[in-house]
Amino acid sequence: MSGRILITGIGFITPIKPFQGVNEFWHALCSGQDLIKKTRLPLLEIDGEWPMAEISLSCITQTVQPEDKFQYLMKRALNMAIEDANLKDCSNIGFSMGTVLGNMLLKEKKLADAKKQKKEYCGEQDSLSNVTLQFSSLYNLNGPKYTVSTACTSGTDAIGIAARSILSGKTDIMIAGGADILSDFAIIGFHALQAITTDKVRPFDKNRSGLALGEGASFVVLESEKSAAKRNAKVYGRVMGYASRADANHLTGPHREGRGLAEAIDRAMGQSGVKPGDINYINAHGTGTVYNDLMETKAIKRVFGRLAYDIPISSTKSMLGHSLGAAGAIEAICCLLAIKNGIVPPTINFQECDPDCDLDYTPNIARNHHVKMAMSLSAGFGGQNSAIILGGA
Repeated sequence: MSGRILITGIGFITPIKPFQGVNEFWHALCSGQDLIKKTRLPLLEIDGEWPMAEISLSCITQTVQPEDKFQYLMKRALNMAIEDANLKDCSNIGFSMGTVLGNMLLKEKKLADAKKQKKEYCGEQDSLSNVTLQFSSLYNLNGPKYTVSTACTSGTDAIGIAARSILSGKTDIMIAGGADILSDFAIIGFHALQAITTDKVRPFDKNRSGLALGEGASFVVLESEKSAAKRNAKVYGRVMGYASRADANHLTGPHREGRGLAEAIDRAMGQSGVKPGDINYINAHGTGTVYNDLMETKAIKRVFGRLAYDIPISSTKSMLGHSLGAAGAIEAICCLLAIKNGIVPPTINFQECDPDCDLDYTPNIARNHHVKMAMSLSAGFGGQNSAIILGGA
């Protein structure tokens, strides 16, 4: 990217230390806390609880019904990002929203109610684009609007598209990120694909057997250098480069040799003008599925060659689970915090090395490491692949 796109605010809600501060989240993540919890179905009967976070939402707010949780987490994450960036007026600010399923739980609720009342459910008002419009109206975000649903790269793509919007001169400030929550539809669907593990999530481990689903919301405030200087804004880091490429290979399975992801990495680096030796940390997609982790390892080797063995890599999904459209945005923030704090978070539950996954995955224990430039990788169904490069302030 030829211009400097700065990140001046972050906001996120995950099952790790939800509704607390950045430092609490980062300490828990670097301590290797496993927040992946099994939950019972149907989720609409879990009233006022957040099982993954092991908390009652009623302790934080008056009433949050299960079907309202998506909007509640979105609002909390957006409020955090806006306050963190010290944005007094959101007019003329754009919004780029990434999600896979949107508020699927609300759709399930309306469908169940319609069935009881023997009525037909019309879901047009619950479309993914309507979510973007609702929150744009709520916060008076009348700049450019984008609804991004590119499978599990949605959060990363939302940030990359927002950065390009600023570079093109369409606006000076964008709020970008993603959100998804668990729903019966999502859980049953991933079980049908036999993608969910009955064991611990073990990214890159020889005995990995699948992913665990997570949930959350995460947003960053992106700003042109001129705008940030004018506001005297604090700066977390910079978006250096971004690229998205498709495998054009299979509906659910990734290209076995990591072709699309390697191309996304290569193009993101070409945009940023950095060389392979400049990347000090990679936050991997790292789902813990057999094919994803092997494909991702091959893609990294394909681009970095021998240098791949010198780069610390970690999968924060080993602790947070896979939060679909929110994942890439959460992991981008993890990269920023790794740069700021000089710490690489661990990949937990790593017990036995896989001869085919032989890179440095920062097993089990966080590591002090000077991170000047980090890369976050995302991959999704349909062969979606994205890479974003983040640099320090």
